[in-house]
Amino acid sequence: MYIVLEGIDGVGKTTQTEKLKEWLEKRGFSVKTIVEPTDSDIGKIIREELLKPEATSDTNQQMLALLFAADRLTLKDEINQVKNNQQKILISDRSFYSSITYQNSTTIEPEWIYKINKHTPRPDLTIILDIDEDEALKRCDKIDTFENKEFLEKTRENYLKLVKTEKNIVKIDATPTEDVVQDEIRNQIIKYLKL
Repeated sequence: MYIVLEGIDGVGKTTQTEKLKEWLEKRGFSVKTIVEPTDSDIGKIIREELLKPEATSDTNQQMLALLFAADRLTLKDEINQVKNNQQKILISDRSFYSSITYQNSTTIEPEWIYKINKHTPRPDLTIILDIDEDEALKRCDKIDTFENKEFLEKTRENYLKLVKTEKNIVKIDATPTEDVVQDEIRNQIIKYLKL
């Protein structure tokens, strides 16, 4: 099974991914976590580009969208091995939905992003952790150009649109404590896996 945690920067994806992994392992599942961008050569280029001040420009967003699509393909075989396997779970901190929301926060058409990601495996379940931009900024370490209110606001709007248009996506309020948020994530997993 391929589960993805999504949301704007500062929402707590990394923390919740680790907590979820630990909980699932205690229940006998074989669990692996991944993150986008990956540690591949392409992922390293992406990480460098994200730190540049011009990273949010339209041209750089187009380049990043292509790089992210290529980076995701490095995960394709690994994801396909766990899809439809109820005992093996791959939890990803981000997926192609991040490109749909982040790159679409500029002038890039979402249809193009879907097209360049057409060979990317789709998650079995996506959990969008939602928080308002002001709270997210309080939690951010402010090391990249994406961590500003205007950009996060538009990106958050794009995530909320996904909840309405895509299947197997649920939204969870990430404002409460880490433990409360984790309980809600677990409830969604229990519901999805019919545990």
